[in-house]
Amino acid sequence: MTITVWRALCVVSAALFVAGMFILLVARLLKNKYYHVYTADETINKSKMTNGKNTVYFASGETKNYISKYAVCKTEFDRYLVCKFVKKFSYLRYFVLEYSARGRCIGVQHIDEYDTGINSKIITLRRRCASVNVVVGTVEDNEINTDVIRPFSMKRIRLYALIKSFTFFAFMFAVRHILLEVLCKDVVGLYLFDMLNYISIGVSFVFALLSYAVTALCFRRKNVKALSGGSAEYEFV
Repeated sequence: MTITVWRALCVVSAALFVAGMFILLVARLLKNKYYHVYTADETINKSKMTNGKNTVYFASGETKNYISKYAVCKTEFDRYLVCKFVKKFSYLRYFVLEYSARGRCIGVQHIDEYDTGINSKIITLRRRCASVNVVVGTVEDNEINTDVIRPFSMKRIRLYALIKSFTFFAFMFAVRHILLEVLCKDVVGLYLFDMLNYISIGVSFVFALLSYAVTALCFRRKNVKALSGGSAEYEFV
């Protein structure tokens, strides 16, 4: 191939890199989906304080059998949540789903409490939190909801890993050629027809395959972790 063809391939690779990044950002293949749909719980009482306001809600669904109501305290700088249990429990796990003013889920907290009183501990919410839903998880030895976040499907994971690794390869191909043109412009023609050039492309391709394998494996392990109860807290972008 001539130098012109190599330069054309560099331009195409750069364009594919930009397209791949755009697809990854716009498609949001790893956007979380939930078992639980937001429910506007019934309001019991609203009260104003000197530096904020308290709103008390009835819990809904099966959660109300264990958590009768909850209060959200909003101040200028902080948000807090306190739940009222129907009785004392030796162990209770529940999920707090936090929503923005537009109704988008911005966080899920896994709360574990042992030897509870009638009221829960004070739970700190995000400052962007406008409303919450409380979903019961495990009561004593009775598991009601394992999680509220759906595991990623393997099809979505593989598609994400494929686009990511292809974008990574396009990036390395374009950067490799640009560096050659800038740093080795006097011998770039000789290098492009040398075996080392094809070896470097092959190494880039191997790295792209490794990127695909590592990405797919990591998210598969995350799915397994989510199915077994997950970590202490999930963050969402």
